[in-house]
Amino acid sequence: METIDLKSREIFGDEGRGIAVLVDEPTLKIRQIGLEPGKHVPLHQADAPVTIQVVRGEGVFSADGKSLRMGTGTLLRIPLGASMGIANTSEDVLVFLVIKTPLPKAPPREAALGGKVGSFVNLIDFAPPKPGKLEAFLEWFRRSNEVFARHPGFLSRTLLGPIEGGSRYAAVVEHESKETFMDMQLSDDREELFHQVEPLLLGTSKPLFYELLGSFRKSQ
Repeated sequence: METIDLKSREIFGDEGRGIAVLVDEPTLKIRQIGLEPGKHVPLHQADAPVTIQVVRGEGVFSADGKSLRMGTGTLLRIPLGASMGIANTSEDVLVFLVIKTPLPKAPPREAALGGKVGSFVNLIDFAPPKPGKLEAFLEWFRRSNEVFARHPGFLSRTLLGPIEGGSRYAAVVEHESKETFMDMQLSDDREELFHQVEPLLLGTSKPLFYELLGSFRKSQ
C-alpha cells in the first residue's frame, strides 16, 4: 500500500508551471501539474487514454476543438489521439492530475532513426528570422541544444535552413518517446528558451508531431 500527499507534491517552478511524477508504470502514469495564473499547457495529442482530475482551482480544458471550464472535484476523460490543452485563466493557482492508462505496446518495429525503436519526432517550422537576427537565432539554437540535451529521453535536434529563395527554417527533434518529449515540452527550460527566440523571428512557429515508423541509411 502506498499513499501520496498531493499537497506536498505541488510544483510550480520558476516560470509558474511544474510537473510532479506520482506514478510511472507501464500501464499507469500519473502526473500532477501546477499552473499559476496565466500559464498554460500547449495543445498536443494524447498518446494514451487520459483522465484529468482537478485537485484545486479551475481552468479551461480543451479537447478536440471543444473547451470547458472545470473546477475542483471534476473529471475529464480524453480518448487516445485527441488534441488537448489546458489554460489557467483564473486569478488563483490550478492543480490537476493527468492519469494515463497506456495501451499494450505493439511488437518493436524493425528500424528507427539513430538506432532507437519507436522514436517520437517533433518538427518545428520556424518563422523567418528578422533582418539582422540570423546570427542571434543560430546562437540561440546552439545554446538551446545544450539545455534540451540534459533532459531524459533526448536523442537529437537538427536545424534545417532554406534553399532556392526560401526564408523559413525548421528543426527536427527526436525523443525516445512522447512521454519524455512532453516532460521536456512542459518544462521551465522550454518556456524560457522559446520566450527568448520569439523577438528574433518574424511571426510564430508551428510544431508538428510524428512517430518514427522506420528509416534506412546507406552504409558507408
